[in-house]
Amino acid sequence: MPIKFNVIPKKNPQKRDEPAKYYANIVGDGKTTLNDLAKHAGAMSTVSKADILAVLESTFSKIAEDIADGKIVYVGEYFTLQASGSSTGEEKEKSVTAANIKSVKAVFRPGKMIKDTLKLATFQKKA
Repeated sequence: MPIKFNVIPKKNPQKRDEPAKYYANIVGDGKTTLNDLAKHAGAMSTVSKADILAVLESTFSKIAEDIADGKIVYVGEYFTLQASGSSTGEEKEKSVTAANIKSVKAVFRPGKMIKDTLKLATFQKKA
């Protein structure tokens, strides 16, 4: 199934007087839930959907805990997750404390398998 996109105009913020250019903007089209993943894995193996769901829940819970502990989580050739954040600046190194951290987010880095699959992706303008 192709990846959907719509078309949006964007102005150059450095040249506001110039007309906008149009760009492809990839949009989500549907969703896959943890239940969907368990159902698919159950259909592909002899393990029940309930057992797979329990394993997935446990695995993702451990991933969340490890990211919160500052670990980089490597999930085979699939992806890597780690914490990242932004902070306010200080004049002196000694002045920087945990209070300077203003936001934290999870950084997702696709692995070889996902990168290779995306190279083969096709695209379709959303109607």
